[in-house]
Order: sequence, then structure tokens, then C-alpha cells
Amino acid sequence: MSIHRATHGFGASGIAAAPGQQGQSAGTVILFIAAVLVAGITCILYLWQQGQIVATQQDIRTLDARYTALLSQKGDLAAQLSHVNAVANVVAQASKAGMVMGDSRLLKTVDVAVPVPNMLVAQAPPAAPKQSVALPSTNAAITSWWQDAWDGVFNLLQ
Repeated sequence: MSIHRATHGFGASGIAAAPGQQGQSAGTVILFIAAVLVAGITCILYLWQQGQIVATQQDIRTLDARYTALLSQKGDLAAQLSHVNAVANVVAQASKAGMVMGDSRLLKTVDVAVPVPNMLVAQAPPAAPKQSVALPSTNAAITSWWQDAWDGVFNLLQ
């Protein structure tokens, strides 16, 4: 028996196949190999696609961070521009009114000493017998009493 006949003459179970079934067995093997190749190529393409997606996501994150930094820089520049424009506008308006920039060498300072009066905010009452103070018991009355007390302190300080 030749090797070719020995390998193709037996089915999957090791039992000799009938002469008409040899073509069917080879077709099944070829179909199985083709299915494995298609599955393998599909897996390889899937992994390649996932790699592309990860790279694209990284690019998106990088561009998003750069966009955020540029927006922040734009805001900083806009704030500086408004500050410069505000100073220039103030100088222009002052020049229109006839004002000139002062020279610190020409400025004279005058120190004025103001005596601070020794004012008492509250005085202790003269030694009198202690009396209890009767306050109204409602919240509105207590709030009114405190308001009157604060108004009195404010008037004393003015």
C-alpha cells in the first residue's frame, strides 16, 4: 500500500473510508482550513483596527489638552489686552481733561498729625443697687432691642 493511499484511505475514525468518500473528506478538511484562515485574518484585522483606534484616541487627547491650553492662553491675553486698553484709555481721557502725568521728584508730601480724641464708647454706671432688667420675651422684641443697642453704638462712634 502506498503512503498516499494509506493516509487518504482512512476517515477521521481510522476506519478505511469508502472509495467515494475520499473527496468528501478532503473537501471538509479544505473547508476547515479555509474557515481557520478566515478567522485568523479576521482576528489580525481586528487587532490592527484596535491599534489604530488607540492611536487615534491618544491623538484626540493630545489635541484636546493643547486646545485647552490655547484657550487658557487666549483668556490670559484678553485680560492683558483689556488691562492695557484700560490704562491707555484712562491716560487718554486724563489728557483730554488737561491733566498731565506727575513727576515724583516734583511732588511734595505734607504730614499732618491729627490728635485722636479719647472717646469713651461706654461708661460704667455709677455704683447703684443692682436691678434686674426685664426684657420682652418674644423674638421680635429681642431683635428690636439688639437693633436699638447697635444703633446706639453706631451713633456714639460717629
